[in-house]
Amino acid sequence: YEWEVEVYYIYFFKNPVAGSSQASIMGDLQRLLNQGEYAPFTSAPIFESKFVQVNRRGEPISVHNRANCVTIGICAADPSSPMPNAMLVACEVPVSPQESTTNFWKLSEQPSHMEQLALTRFFPLKFVELSVHSTDKHHLMLKLVNGRSYYLELCAPPDQQQHLFHLWLQLISLLKPPGNTSNTEVSVKCKDFGTSETHAGTDN
Repeated sequence: YEWEVEVYYIYFFKNPVAGSSQASIMGDLQRLLNQGEYAPFTSAPIFESKFVQVNRRGEPISVHNRANCVTIGICAADPSSPMPNAMLVACEVPVSPQESTTNFWKLSEQPSHMEQLALTRFFPLKFVELSVHSTDKHHLMLKLVNGRSYYLELCAPPDQQQHLFHLWLQLISLLKPPGNTSNTEVSVKCKDFGTSETHAGTDN
């Protein structure tokens, strides 16, 4: 698919920190999807990054006295789609003692904080608008059709952050519709993945 070629070109050939094989740079969300529990995303190519949720002013939003960290992935839910058409949101969730015992060997290969990544939200891209909120601070804005907005700060190693944010800028440009298509009249039910702000609301 054309978008896959372009995204793969952006990521694999323009990324100086990326290895030559997909496995060497496979993200946490991609590894989760490859386990086969979330069809049809098992083999879907995905562009993903970790973000910290902030408010409009760029201040971190804490949930239970912890920064609200999420992993955002862009992919194609339909293999026949010529363009990405889905956004996946994942976050770290606590692992129950029973699940810890069941997945002992799997968890033994992960950090010992007893949390694991879980897919929490799925948004068709036609129902969301992804844009740049602050280039200097590496902030993106995710706006849903219900008017709620989320501000996300890219979380990456210092030596990779500028380049990775540039890749997101290219992907946003790729996803931008040719016309000013508005989705404000579309009514969908979707759950929050954190604290949101309405388009004309106050900062958190």
